[in-house]
Amino acid sequence: MNSPLKHRGVIVPMSTPFTPGGDVDDDAAERIADRLAAHGLSVFVLGTTGETSSIPTSQRERVVNSALRAAAKRVPVYAGIGDNSLSDSISAGNRYLKLGAAAVVAHMPSYYPIQPEEMRSYFERLHEAVHGPLMLYNIPQTTRMSLPLDVVEQLSSLPRVVGFKDSENTPGRLEEVARRFGGRPRFSILMGTASQSLTAMRAGYDGVIPSSGNLVPELWERFWNHASAGEWAQAEELQRKLDAIGQVLQGSRGLGGYLAALKAALAAQGICDATVLPPLRPLSKQDREKVVAELKAIHVLGSCGAASPS
Repeated sequence: MNSPLKHRGVIVPMSTPFTPGGDVDDDAAERIADRLAAHGLSVFVLGTTGETSSIPTSQRERVVNSALRAAAKRVPVYAGIGDNSLSDSISAGNRYLKLGAAAVVAHMPSYYPIQPEEMRSYFERLHEAVHGPLMLYNIPQTTRMSLPLDVVEQLSSLPRVVGFKDSENTPGRLEEVARRFGGRPRFSILMGTASQSLTAMRAGYDGVIPSSGNLVPELWERFWNHASAGEWAQAEELQRKLDAIGQVLQGSRGLGGYLAALKAALAAQGICDATVLPPLRPLSKQDREKVVAELKAIHVLGSCGAASPS
């Protein structure tokens, strides 16, 4: 976990800010990335939290550029290239790496159900054509398929496959990932389910990828400092706080509602507009006020919308 060659730490899947008209808000993107970098958190643009599937391909590179400018080499910037078109993923991957991304991150295409051999072949072709570090990303919540660990094992031997972000939350999988891949010198394992961050760190994961880091980067910075030092009691206390924040944002909403709630909270902080892109919808006024009130009640938002350090 301590190898400087590995991708590690808190890597925040950045929320992509939009103007009320639905255009990428470059200034707000820089604000978000700058705040993450100021807390020592790496930046992951164009992931699920970033609503990438809804962003026109012509605008995606702007998000990468904004994050790179704001991070100013203080922290690594990762860029998602998941797409149903292999050629588009390859083209995007090579462009983003040339711009300065530390690695590109790819999940499976999500339209056709595919078998494990087809999954392996897809990532092998991606690896062959993308000329830089590639990270695997398993998110069955959106792809409707799970990347089998036997396939991950096969792909992990490829020279430019540098890690695995796993957002699957099935019983026993976290421990099996740690058993099979933990401690490898050039292959990182990263937890994509925020509520499992403490368990993952105890198991030997190299890092965590929490969307609430957009909202409370200072808490995730503290979590990492304690967890990476083995200060488990302090890390556990922070995990409980972070779980409470996640529960407010999630409520009874699905994934799209969670992302809209996160945007509403960021808007309450004055970071960006609450706009989400179709097919997602912004929260109603009543629901937005409920989210803000509940975050204030747990001391995440101050009376003026500022983040609380507690």
